[in-house]
Parts: sequence; structure tokens; C-alpha cells
Amino acid sequence: MKKTAFIYGVMGLIPFLAFGVLLPVWPLDWQGKLAYTFLTYSAIILTFLSGAVWGITISDAKNAAKEEKSTKGLTVGIVFSLVAVGALLMPYPMSLYLLTASFVILFLLEVGLMFKGVYPLWYTFLRLALTCVVVVCHGFLWYWVYDLGSGVLPQIM
Repeated sequence: MKKTAFIYGVMGLIPFLAFGVLLPVWPLDWQGKLAYTFLTYSAIILTFLSGAVWGITISDAKNAAKEEKSTKGLTVGIVFSLVAVGALLMPYPMSLYLLTASFVILFLLEVGLMFKGVYPLWYTFLRLALTCVVVVCHGFLWYWVYDLGSGVLPQIM
């Protein structure tokens, strides 16, 4: 399972790297759509990760007493999914800030699940590495679009 999770996790970084870090290598007239594709993909992955928290919470609830304590994980699944959708409705760069912060906050909540014995330690380290790369990719997109004034900003607003 570790190997499969690692492979899928790394494969999930490809769009972040291709559209975030490597945005300037794409033709200028594609960059606006690719930046928006990056934001959309980011929202989808955030929703997927929050859904994973929902799933692990349900599978971890083995008895009635524990079920009552598990509602926080269900709330996390819903809240971050709604935040991801809401980010797509916000203007750039606010959407980028919200998605970046959401990945960090979700990871910190997952660290709490690791300390509660819900997530294994190896998965937390994998998520740490993946989250760091995702945050860096968001930073690159912000830099390329906002700081360099590449002309992409008006296309994605």
C-alpha cells in the first residue's frame, strides 16, 4: 500500500508542476487557461483529500461511542470541499491564497489524525512531502502570474 500511495501521490503532482512551476514554458496565449486549470485541479485535489478524511473517519468509527467523536472528520470533509468550490468562485489571487492555506490547514488536521492513531506515520510523512511540493507550486504560480505581470493575470480573473 505504501508503494501505491507514493506512486499515485507523485503522479498527482504532475499537473501542479506542469501548470505551476513550468507555466512560463507554455505559449503565452495558453497561460491564462493553464493557470485557471491549475486552480481547478488544485480545488479538485483539495476536495479529494478532504473526502479521504471523511472516508477514514467513517471506517475508523467502530462503535457507537467512537461514532460521536468522529463527526469532526465528517465536518472536515464537507468544509474543505465547500472551500475548494468557493475558491473557484473567487477572483485571482484570492483563490490561490485560499487554496494554498487550505492545503496547509488540512495537512495539520491530518497530523492530528496521525497522533490519534487514525493515520499511519508513513502516510503523514508522504502527505508532508506532497503538501510541501503543492504549496511551492502554488507559490510559483503566484510569482509567474502576479509578480512578473506576464499578461496572464487579466486572462484568469
